[in-house]
Amino acid sequence: MWLPISLLLLLTATGWCDDTTVGPMFIKEPPNRVDFSNTTGAVIECTARGNPTPEIIWIRSDGTAVGDVPGLRQVLANGNLVFPPFRAEDYRQEVHAQVYICLAKNSVGSIHSRDVNVRAVVDQVYEARVIDEFVLKGNAAILKCLIPSFVADFVQVIEWINSDGVSYPLVMSSDLKNYDGKYLVLPSGELHIKDVGPEDGHKSYQCRTKHRLTGETRLSATKGRLVITGGINLWMELLKSNQY
Repeated sequence: MWLPISLLLLLTATGWCDDTTVGPMFIKEPPNRVDFSNTTGAVIECTARGNPTPEIIWIRSDGTAVGDVPGLRQVLANGNLVFPPFRAEDYRQEVHAQVYICLAKNSVGSIHSRDVNVRAVVDQVYEARVIDEFVLKGNAAILKCLIPSFVADFVQVIEWINSDGVSYPLVMSSDLKNYDGKYLVLPSGELHIKDVGPEDGHKSYQCRTKHRLTGETRLSATKGRLVITGGINLWMELLKSNQY
C-alpha cells in the first residue's frame, strides 16, 4: 500500500518510523585525580547522555559496584559520587584512597570513564619557617620558605612580606621574562633579592602559604633576615693582598 508523501512526513515527525536510540556519551567525565581535605569533603560529578537515558554506576577497578558507606561515601541518583567531610579517626583507606570508575550504560551499550584516583588528606597542623641568609653586599640573596614534608604537596607560597608591611606576590612562570624588580618571588616559593644593600639587612621577611585543598592561608612561624657579610670591593682587595 502506497502512502501519500504528506502522511509519510507526518508519521516521521511524530516518531512512527524514528529510531533515535543512542549509546551513552559523557557530558561530564570525572578527572583522573581528586585530592580533598577531610574538612571540606568532595563531590565528583559524572553525567552522560543517550537514548534511553543512561544509568550511572560507580565501580572499583576490579569491576565491583560502589555502594554507600554511611557518613563517608554516597552515590547520588544524579550520578554524583559524594565524600562528606569526616573526622580524622573515621579515615578508611578502602574509601578515601581508592580508584573509582564511572560507568554509564543503557540498552544500546556502555562506556566507562578514565580511572579516578581519589585521595583524602587528613588535615594536620603545620608551621612554615624562614631562617637567616648570609650574603655579600652587592650580591643576590635567596630566602627560602621551609614547609614540612608531610604537607609539601598541598601547600604553596603565595607571597612574602617584610617587616615594613610591604608584600611581594608570587610571579608566575609566564611573567618571569618580563620582570625586572629588585624583589622576585619565584614559582618555587623562594624570595629572590637582587643587589643586596645595607638597607636590606634592617628588615625581616615572612612567607605566606596557602593550602590548596582547604584554602587556608597562614604566615610563617619565624622571620628571616639577611646577614650582610661584606662587599665585593672588600673581597677584591683581600684577593690582591694575597698575591704578594
